[in-house]
Amino acid sequence: MSEGARGGPDPDLGTFASFGEFDEAVGAAEAVGIDSGATLVKLCVRDRAGALHFATWPSPSRRRVLALLETLAPDRIGVTGCGAAAILDELGREGAHPIEFDAWGRGANTILERAGLLPEGAYLLVSIGTGTSALHVDGDRVERVGGTALGGGAALGLGLALTGCQSHDELVALAARGNRGGVDLLISDIYEKAEVPIASEATAASFGKLARSLDRSSRAAANGDSGEGMQPSARNGVDAPSPARPEDLAAAIMGLVAENIALISIARATVADVSHIVYGGSTLNENPTIVQTVRLLTRVMGKEAIVLPHSGHAGALGAMLLST
Repeated sequence: MSEGARGGPDPDLGTFASFGEFDEAVGAAEAVGIDSGATLVKLCVRDRAGALHFATWPSPSRRRVLALLETLAPDRIGVTGCGAAAILDELGREGAHPIEFDAWGRGANTILERAGLLPEGAYLLVSIGTGTSALHVDGDRVERVGGTALGGGAALGLGLALTGCQSHDELVALAARGNRGGVDLLISDIYEKAEVPIASEATAASFGKLARSLDRSSRAAANGDSGEGMQPSARNGVDAPSPARPEDLAAAIMGLVAENIALISIARATVADVSHIVYGGSTLNENPTIVQTVRLLTRVMGKEAIVLPHSGHAGALGAMLLST
């Protein structure tokens, strides 16, 4: 679900429509920015009075976008993202097509400045959407310096496979009730307390506790152990590992995605010699599990983490600003 999913005005940036909707009171526009991604279409509309209006629709929504543009009749249009070409092909008028990374950098700079969060000098901007891109932003100069296939798409795919969750909101809510320690193997699980070389709550192996319980069951079966304290199974008189709770699996999925994104980002920031990492993208929206994980790991590794407000709409805002 998009930021501002409950609707209502945001005095710092604009008005955010509920997911899948648009503010019908906006009858005409000066400029429109569209970020057409693999999962979501993000819209930024500046009306004739200069106010900003934002919306988020499921991808591709091409026909609906074209119909809205015809109704609003904006002076300028900027379209970016992987679905931009399809929209521009059917637009029937001139539209700007800024590079996605440039749009993201411009939008992020504007949001950070308005929120009083813009770092001095260069920073690493990490866009966590369906996948993840890491951008080195230095003023108006934006360069993609890396990324990973881990992102919201991986989280939702794993969530569907392991828990049956069929939406971002459902998976996020389930993860918030879970405990990663029920699934992940932690440093404290494999070291004696006196010997722990790093934080005991750090992850030694994502989903490793499941593998360890399977290994113990296999050893018990090989030794003819009846599995004292375990429920007997139908095979060999030894219980298979107890199934993990869905909420713990959801929390572990979010942790796996967040930790690896943070570690990749920290490495890129170190190479680029920047101290601030700005995390954004629709995957962070109302997703405290991922937000808390990237914040904590970034701080522990000696970098400053900033979570970009309204981050899912940075590309759309940037596309609108670059449409001139």
